[in-house]
Formats: sequence, structure tokens, C-alpha cells
Amino acid sequence: MLALKSCVFSVLASVGILMAAIPRPLWAAAVNAVETFQGVARNERGEIVYIEEHRLRYQNGQIKQNDTRYLDAEGKEFAALTSKFTTHPYVPTYDFQDKRFGREDGTRVEEDVVRVYGRKDQAASKTDGSIKLTDNMITGQGLHFFLRDHLEEFSREGVVKTVKFLIPLEGDYYTFRIRPINKPEAAPGTLSLLIEIDNVLLRLFAPRLEVQYDVATKRLLSYEGASNLLTGDESVQNVMITYRYDQGNT
Repeated sequence: MLALKSCVFSVLASVGILMAAIPRPLWAAAVNAVETFQGVARNERGEIVYIEEHRLRYQNGQIKQNDTRYLDAEGKEFAALTSKFTTHPYVPTYDFQDKRFGREDGTRVEEDVVRVYGRKDQAASKTDGSIKLTDNMITGQGLHFFLRDHLEEFSREGVVKTVKFLIPLEGDYYTFRIRPINKPEAAPGTLSLLIEIDNVLLRLFAPRLEVQYDVATKRLLSYEGASNLLTGDESVQNVMITYRYDQGNT
């Protein structure tokens, strides 16, 4: 049972690959733009464990690329993620690398197939494979864009959606369910969503992820749950990430 719990926790951590967010509804306008914003991740003791710096590029109002740098509390970069949305709105071609351990994974979208690769650390061999691109498939930062595009639906009580979340490092996908939850302490105009594994048995042992959005602007305000970024000793960590947005982006 411990092995099962560890496996599920690893999968949920991969979901936390950190969904990009944008400060205003650029997708509604035919514009070319660059948006930048920052996320500050704290551990359960309230200590800053890393900082995300995002740079999003839009073409004709559609997201094309998100470049993310991960910095430690002292401001030194230790990991990077580049996601390119050239073929599918929720399954980007992406490359992630954590320089501390040599941990890496990524995807290549080719028509109806997703090529995947990954390795857990420098000592491990790199694995690769292919997964058929199916309905409701999502990976990496595509999760955020799926949530953002369906915020209006999620605002209705009782709405539950399932997605197939592709984990390149596992070479497989897992089904997750997403539903709105009531947070009495939440500010007016915000929406909280719960993301959890769909399997009833695994859900008993798996962590839960919560995200909060501003409904009007579709900004991602916070993320709480397992992080895709490990601690210095390569352990899974829970984080609370709050986002702040630059003004005057071009």
C-alpha cells in the first residue's frame, strides 16, 4: 500500500507542473503580445522554496509559447520549462529540466501521436515512447489553459469534468476529475477548483490539488498541493503558490 501511495503522489506532483496564467483576457482579442508574471512558492512552514518567472507569447490572441524559469530563494535559476502550443491547445510540445539532479521530461506532438521522453536523475537512463493522442488528453501547462477555457462551465454548481493527464516520465496517462468546491473564506468573484485522481481506491491515498481563479480576468490566483519540483534531497514537497502580475506588458 505504501508503494501505491508513493506512485499516486508522484503522479499528482507531475500535475503540478505549474499552470501558466495571464493577467487579462488576451485570448478574446486578435493581438500579438508578451505577458510576464511571477509565482512565489512556499512550503508548509511558510518558507519560500522557489520562485517561478513566466513569459508568455501570444499570436493573434492565441497562446504560442510559455517560457518558465525556476529560481531558488536566493534568485539562482535551477530549472526551466519551455512549452510550445503549436498543434494542440492543451497538449503542448515541451521540455523541462531540473539542473540540480539532471531530471528532465518532455513531449513532441506529431499529428495523432505524442512522443514522450524523460529521466528521473543523472544516474538514470533516458526513456522514450509514444502515446496516441486521445480526446480529453492534457499535459503540462496545458492544464491551466483547459481550466481557463472552461471557467464559465465550472462556475455552475455540480459540474464535474474528467481529463486524461499525460505523464511523460511515466510514459502513460491517468484520469483525473475536476470540480468546483465551496470555499467560504474565498473573495467574491473567485472560483476554487479541486483536481484529484478519478480512481476511487487511489483517491483514498492520493493528495489533492486546489487552484483558485479570478472569474472576470481568468487570472490564476493560487495553487496548493504537490509540486513537480522536488526538494534538495529529491523528495516530493507540498507548496502554496501565490501569483502576482506585471503591469504594462506589451
